[in-house]
Amino acid sequence: MVLFALVSYYGQDSGNFVMSVDYSAYQRGIVLSNDITFESRKPQLMTEPVSEARDITYSWIKLPEVSSSNGSFIDPEYDYIAYTFYIKNEGNETVDVVYSIKLSEVQNNLDESIRVLVIEDGVETIFQKPDKADEFGNFPIYPSTLPETKYFLSETVVTRKKITNFEPNEIRKYSVVVWLEGHDPDTTDAIIGGMAKLQMIFVIDEPS
Repeated sequence: MVLFALVSYYGQDSGNFVMSVDYSAYQRGIVLSNDITFESRKPQLMTEPVSEARDITYSWIKLPEVSSSNGSFIDPEYDYIAYTFYIKNEGNETVDVVYSIKLSEVQNNLDESIRVLVIEDGVETIFQKPDKADEFGNFPIYPSTLPETKYFLSETVVTRKKITNFEPNEIRKYSVVVWLEGHDPDTTDAIIGGMAKLQMIFVIDEPS
């Protein structure tokens, strides 16, 4: 088991994963909330801090509990980032919204081992850095308990996706989970003390 740290984006007392709507989108009615009633609407949400954790695997994550929670889900057995929230169009126009998940800072190559799961209205997609071949040219073979993954778009961009025709009063639900995958061959003692900072940003896609 490898000990690692996912330090907060805004400091040790803040969350590990920040979700935000840019100023222009917020002014036009795109808002976030960790409650489907949107009694508390915000331009930014953040997870509870996880200062250190050990590697786990996908099958250990309590996904039903994550999806049924509001805001941060704290697993009593394992440490990982898990947060459920909603985005709503409270404006008066139908718009296209693009969200990006980015790594803003990484230490000790922790990004080689982490997995980022996005659950959008019940649909799961897992992202990881591309695997590298070993000295014999062989790529890792993962157990069948691990779902297929998609690769990060770049060194710093995990994923980017467009929400097309996001209508007034429409709501979408998201859960994000980040963990250190123990079956990844890059999960070694070399990443001990490493960290990763992540953020998810929603912006309105303006026509060119």
